[in-house]
Amino acid sequence: MPAEDTRSRLVAHATSLFHREGFHAVGVDRLAAELGISKKTLYKQFRSKDELLAEVLDRCGDMAVQDFPDESDDASPRERLLGVFDAQRAYCAAPEFSGCFFINIATEFRDPSHPAVRQACFHKSQLHGYVRRQADIAGAHDSESLAEQLVVLHTGAADYALLTGHYPATIRQAVEALLDVHGIH
Repeated sequence: MPAEDTRSRLVAHATSLFHREGFHAVGVDRLAAELGISKKTLYKQFRSKDELLAEVLDRCGDMAVQDFPDESDDASPRERLLGVFDAQRAYCAAPEFSGCFFINIATEFRDPSHPAVRQACFHKSQLHGYVRRQADIAGAHDSESLAEQLVVLHTGAADYALLTGHYPATIRQAVEALLDVHGIH
């Protein structure tokens, strides 16, 4: 099997396991065994489990950013911001949903200087930047404040969905109310 196929399979499988069970709960022996590869093959692809996690987080971050509504469409900034939460609702409704992967990783590692925690923070900063850009485009009264409020709501909504098993419709109402308060109609 070509090395790139092995690497892609390894990242995909690690993503699923790390997301569902946590980084520390999944060992290298298990990853290799479940993929039918040797540990030596795994270590040819990644020098360490931490290096594998870094690639997993990069790919997850890239996928999350790709889910943001594209600014080249005819949608208004309000519609795009609501679209972020609509996409999150669908993500949280998936049977394999295990909470926000980035928050889970940050919670598991706790050390703000750990590279995985820094990557998780970077992802949240990308969301913040997108929201702020939409707020600026729409002429919000205070785009920085709105961005912070919506990112906190976004993070809390995923946590709530994990704890209760459902993503409440009231999240959309809260987003609409915040957009109204900040002059985004």
